[in-house]
Amino acid sequence: MNSQKKRKDMEPACTWSLLSEQKAASSSLASFSWKELTDYRKVFRKHLKEKYLKKGVDKCYHHGKHIESRLLVVKEHCISEKPPCGIPQQNNFIEMEHIFDPDEEGSSLSQTVVLQGCAGIGKTAVVHKFMFDWAAGMVTPGRFDYLIYVNCREISRFANLSAADLITNTFQDIDGPILDVILVYPEKLLFILDGFPELQYPVGDQEEDLSANPLERKPVETLLCSFVRKKLFPESSLLITARPTTMKKLHSLLKQATQAEILWFTDAEKRAYFLSQFSGANAAMRVFYGLRENEGLDIMSSLPIISWMICSVLQSQGDGDRTLMRSLQTMTDVYLFYFSKCLKTLTGISVWKGQSCLWGLCSLAAEGLQNQQVLFEISDLRRHGIGVYDTNCTFLNHFLKKVEGGVSVYTFLHFSFQEFLTAVFYALKNDSSWMFFDQVGKTWQEIFQQYGKGFSSLTIQFLFGLLHKGKGKSVETTFGRKVSPGLREELLKWTEKEINDKSSRLQIEPMDLFHCLYEIQEEEYAKRIIDDLGSIILLQPTYTKMDILAMSFCVKSSHSHLSVSLKCQHLLGFEEEDRASAFMPPTLTLNQPFQLRNWPVSPLHLLCQALRNPYCKVKDLKLIFCHLTASYGRDLALVFETNQYLTDLEFVKNTLEDSGMKLLCEGLKQPNCILQTLRLYRCLISPASCGALAAVLSTNQWLTELEFSETKLEASALKLLCEGLKDPNCKVQKLKLCASFLPGSSETICRYLASVLICNPNLTELDLSENPLGDTGVKYLCEGLRHSNCKVEKLELSECSLSAACCESLAQVLSSTRSLTRLLLINNKIEDLGLKLLCEGLKQPDCQLKDLALWTCHLTGECCQDLCNALYTNEHLRVLDLSDNALGDEGMQVLCEGLKHPSCKLQTLWLAECHLTDACCGALASVLNRNENLTLLDLSGNDLKDFGVQMLCDALIHPICKLQTFYIDTDHLHEETFRKIEALKMSKPGITW
Repeated sequence: MNSQKKRKDMEPACTWSLLSEQKAASSSLASFSWKELTDYRKVFRKHLKEKYLKKGVDKCYHHGKHIESRLLVVKEHCISEKPPCGIPQQNNFIEMEHIFDPDEEGSSLSQTVVLQGCAGIGKTAVVHKFMFDWAAGMVTPGRFDYLIYVNCREISRFANLSAADLITNTFQDIDGPILDVILVYPEKLLFILDGFPELQYPVGDQEEDLSANPLERKPVETLLCSFVRKKLFPESSLLITARPTTMKKLHSLLKQATQAEILWFTDAEKRAYFLSQFSGANAAMRVFYGLRENEGLDIMSSLPIISWMICSVLQSQGDGDRTLMRSLQTMTDVYLFYFSKCLKTLTGISVWKGQSCLWGLCSLAAEGLQNQQVLFEISDLRRHGIGVYDTNCTFLNHFLKKVEGGVSVYTFLHFSFQEFLTAVFYALKNDSSWMFFDQVGKTWQEIFQQYGKGFSSLTIQFLFGLLHKGKGKSVETTFGRKVSPGLREELLKWTEKEINDKSSRLQIEPMDLFHCLYEIQEEEYAKRIIDDLGSIILLQPTYTKMDILAMSFCVKSSHSHLSVSLKCQHLLGFEEEDRASAFMPPTLTLNQPFQLRNWPVSPLHLLCQALRNPYCKVKDLKLIFCHLTASYGRDLALVFETNQYLTDLEFVKNTLEDSGMKLLCEGLKQPNCILQTLRLYRCLISPASCGALAAVLSTNQWLTELEFSETKLEASALKLLCEGLKDPNCKVQKLKLCASFLPGSSETICRYLASVLICNPNLTELDLSENPLGDTGVKYLCEGLRHSNCKVEKLELSECSLSAACCESLAQVLSSTRSLTRLLLINNKIEDLGLKLLCEGLKQPDCQLKDLALWTCHLTGECCQDLCNALYTNEHLRVLDLSDNALGDEGMQVLCEGLKHPSCKLQTLWLAECHLTDACCGALASVLNRNENLTLLDLSGNDLKDFGVQMLCDALIHPICKLQTFYIDTDHLHEETFRKIEALKMSKPGITW
């Protein structure tokens, strides 16, 4: 029986020729000579090349050829990663044809490549073009002998499949020892998994079920995971296409994969595509430039599927439809526009008949989505009211296509069509005259959970769009049925419930929710939802222009104080062109010598437009991995011209160009700007930009907090900043310069800062932690701290390379200033001598210090007598942190004498990892029995046994003990001690353990 006959004998909908394990096992390399195997290899390769070359004349490839196979290689960076500062890497673009090429060191980029892109971006078209180019010998010459293409959606209907089934299906038109020949060189194999599915089960649950046997049949999801985890054919290469929603779980499966984002149409590519679709250049350009009049549609048409639908409809329609096109705002609008215009192409049959076909397609789509089915037989179509004669109708060719090689097997032209029609089905499902309810038993809520695990489901996004109040008439005209009454309110209430449920909210990606809210286009409802969120954190590695459009729509609708964090490392679809934005309102100007409107728009343009909305009340804005060019600076500057709510601006790992920073600073000097906090965390900034910022300090009356954490500043840059800080008009109260000094500049910078402390009475908090100040630098600083004008209340000098040599200067500050209430000296080599000097300052009557942190300061029990003496006289100290110092039991017993003194008003005592044992617990217990002020005691990390803990419990139960928080290690304690602890918890339930 030849293979063609075998195919005919199979179920028509099954286009997969499944090789039995027995037949596969019966083949053996020993049965064939080397010459025969070589001949087979040539035959098989020729077969694949001819098969893939046919895609060159396929209509889908015709659309795909306008999609430049230019990819963005995405490396996801964690915000907490250590140096370098600024953006981790510039965008790394690569042509698809080079994705498997060796790098400069001669090794391949990766054996596994994932092409990520949203629905309609052209993932399949890019893959088909790659297959065609491989067959033509234009890409990866000599790298791959065979390309095994697998459409993941088509195989999802099968219960079980093996890797052998996937391979033999590729060669279903020929006979021969397929597996034996192909697997001789597994490293020459490339498996293409197109449309990798959203995984339905936790990855960890599948690990033990994964298979390394190519003949073993497994559930489809398990089989695909076996490929991705490299259990199957570990030497082979993988090319995977997936939607962003799939990537969330797919990431955990991948090993050393290259992730690449398929880029949207550029303006040039879109123009070329439109010119190819219209018979005349004038007609094409009228449509192309007409898109510019509708910003939302112009952005959406950068998706190839949207451009294809627009061109398909407008090729045969008049200018009236081009006018209507300008009203399209959402994806739902475009799909509804396409289906409604296709209905008007009917010839020879009635509109009612066309609507009947569409009704059938809706139920067919919904049933298929429910059953994970994308291939349909004639019998499937008949069950949904679509007859055989309908399948030959030109009208249905707008939505369905015959599967290549299939016997009367059909699929939707694009999977998004099936998702859209499913949404229509649920929007109209409650209509009393609807048919086929028994075919689709799931509710829309169950579809919500099945596909996308949240608002990421494109079907759900379409459902939101269809329920817009103004679309009811259009839906009814196209599909002949009214939108289900009450469904809109049901969906909106259900969404609010999901947002308000804390466990559900944690699983929601905010951007997915934004797309749903954008589709429904109801600002009042969006406002309610966004206000419930409170904060928006967007940390995905890539975002598209459509994402930013949807987010901006939601942000501008927020009427409550909102916090927004956006990772800007890869914002796709934006081009910095030489023209100003066509969409920037002409009334926006700044009274300054910069020609702001001549700068190109930035990727933040849409967000900044939203921030300029008078009703937008975003309070905090954090921009991560942002390259602050002139266009970024201009767009942000324009926000501060009108926005009177934005008070906190933070740049995290940004590269701040001088041009961008100068323009931003011009905005910060505007009268309406009320920015109070500016933070730069691990950014790159030049002295020139610091000079621009210094000018802001002398004019902005609102800016009270300035932070440069891990942002390296040259001495010249600090000098310019200090000039601004010394200005009489400067209102900065908090200055944080953690890990910001360059080596060798600390002493000079401390002198600059000392002059600031003398001149600026507004400065109350100074944090210089993680800078190598050294003892000399601190001595210079103390000159400013002792000045009568200095009002610093909180001073942080942790990890500043200090020793006992600077403590005398610090003690003089303690004894001479009444403003300093908090001093942090964590992780400095203060030692016992240094603390002795500090205690002299603590004993002075003018010392007002309330909080002293000496964590990891190389102290021993010798220092405890000095501390004890200070506690005898100091009535202001409330918090003392001595953690990670080797005080020992004897030292602790001495310190307890001071803790029991009536003058001691200490409330919080940290003694973690202080080398304590049961021997000091009696002294500690006596403190608890007599000290009515102590509310927190930390004894974790010490060697306390049952006897000591029980003594402490006996003291804790005493009425005079006011302890509210008690930290202690309990893992090693015996049952009797646990019973005593439980009894204590019952008698004093207010204590936190």
